[in-house]
Amino acid sequence: MPSSTITLQNTLNFASTHADLLPLANVGGFTNEPGLTICNDAISDLVTDPNDWTWNRVEMAPLFTCPNKQDQLFAGAMAFTLNGTAGPSMGWAIDLAFNNAITVAGGVVTVKTLEAHRLAIGQTVYMNGVIMNTGITANYNSTFTDDGSKSQWNTGWPITAVGPKSFSFAATAGQANSDVGGAPGITNFGYATSATFQELSNNSSPPNKQPCTVYRELPVVSRVANPDSVSVIADLGTGVLKIRFHMVPGSAVWETDIVYQAQPPLYTALSQVWGIPDSNRSIINQAVLYRMYRYLNSPTAQAEYEKLQQEIAKQHGNDNASPTDVHIQPEESLMDSSYWG
Repeated sequence: MPSSTITLQNTLNFASTHADLLPLANVGGFTNEPGLTICNDAISDLVTDPNDWTWNRVEMAPLFTCPNKQDQLFAGAMAFTLNGTAGPSMGWAIDLAFNNAITVAGGVVTVKTLEAHRLAIGQTVYMNGVIMNTGITANYNSTFTDDGSKSQWNTGWPITAVGPKSFSFAATAGQANSDVGGAPGITNFGYATSATFQELSNNSSPPNKQPCTVYRELPVVSRVANPDSVSVIADLGTGVLKIRFHMVPGSAVWETDIVYQAQPPLYTALSQVWGIPDSNRSIINQAVLYRMYRYLNSPTAQAEYEKLQQEIAKQHGNDNASPTDVHIQPEESLMDSSYWG
């Protein structure tokens, strides 16, 4: 969420003026209550489907598909290879940083993956989305460049050893013994709103991109083809998401860029700011007024709820004033077949 200047206490003070200055904090000796709960309920009313707010959108780190694998686990960091003599292109999710997924000892970097991988000794591996608890993050991430005539991934490391869910390579400049890191985890996922595919092993400029449709659910299939849609089918609650493609991705590996709405934050102090642009303060005020009247068991609550929905509709209209050109574009003729797998 973006920065803002309005605190929860500011809004509670305003709401209190609508109720004869009734105290909304530290009632009955309970610290910050009921004001803190009122504010947490209010933000939950605002940050929920179908309110696809631009200020609440998050761009997920790139996820790379793996040939003949429909479901993938993902925690925000990937190890991937490009087509080469040592093996095909593929992507595998790196384990979490708090699990010490990346360690360096004796001049060797060892990386743990979330799932059993198919990487092989001699392949050059690239990494993206990595964070380091100790060490310099940039030294463990590959970079993507596009100079107008060629696009490519830069800085990879030849694999020297593999395990069922790990691989190793010789440390390079800036990768020091005792460095520890891994994937950041995705802990604020609400629901996906849009996505784009970009072909991994294509060096064209601009890169070869394809539209991608986001669904809440997708069927399990066996047909292998270029995927056309994606779904986050499970949030495991550990910072790891389970993501499904349709169709089953083939040998052409695709970078998948997913945009999602973040979950409502959980406030712990009245001194915190809302994290909503100050220009949207009217919906903040109305959401808190509604929740305050509900707390008071006031018959006014229903009318305030209706006002909240009207205010959301008005602010949402402003938020989406620009037209959208996102639409479905079939990769194959609609007359080909209705076979799904």
